[in-house]
Amino acid sequence: METNLISKELLAKLENQGVDLVKFVDISQLSEAQNKGYSTAILFGIVLSQDYLKKVAANVDYVEQMKINKTIVSDEFHLTELKTDKIADDIEQFIQSKGFKAYSQSEDNIIKTGCYDEENKKTPLPHKTIAGLAGLGWIGKHNLLVTKEYGSAISMCSVLTDVPLESIRMEPMTSKCGDCTVCVEICKVNALKGETWEKGIAREKIVDVFQCTTCFQCVVQCPWTKKYKNENV
Repeated sequence: METNLISKELLAKLENQGVDLVKFVDISQLSEAQNKGYSTAILFGIVLSQDYLKKVAANVDYVEQMKINKTIVSDEFHLTELKTDKIADDIEQFIQSKGFKAYSQSEDNIIKTGCYDEENKKTPLPHKTIAGLAGLGWIGKHNLLVTKEYGSAISMCSVLTDVPLESIRMEPMTSKCGDCTVCVEICKVNALKGETWEKGIAREKIVDVFQCTTCFQCVVQCPWTKKYKNENV
């Protein structure tokens, strides 16, 4: 099957699943520990709704209350994460059915294949790293991807493959956080260190992942996310 035909089919399948962005990214220059020997990553994302962001931003204890009330099963971010993971698994199977190799970076698959470092809470190739190579944004002081269009309000997943897709590769974008420390100040548990991301910086200098409670306030209160949240669409 011609590569451009597979590319069109992949894009059509992803668009039919309701994704808001898709990038084919060249990961061939990464270490084998990261790219697992694959040359390309298919990165896709779904943007969280403005109404959801407004709801979470209005209640600093939103996540904690959700845990207490056991309502996480109906939470938009949780459901979107499950959806992107399922899409990744489906895309892996689709590519394999075409005679190529693929590796879904869904949470379940990364754990199942022994690629999640539970002790250090790390994966070899985070989706945000791929997003950086795609030129989508930069890493903020909350150690998450920040985009000009949606801030950090994107749920992403990725599939690694040997399909020879026409891909892009860009240098990671320089941080545009400047002197802003909103996410650092909003963090109740002081998990964020206030350091500006730069290539090669250790994660521990930016965030203490073991201290973080995933309250989501650093996402919704980020000025770039708020800009999207308050836009008329």
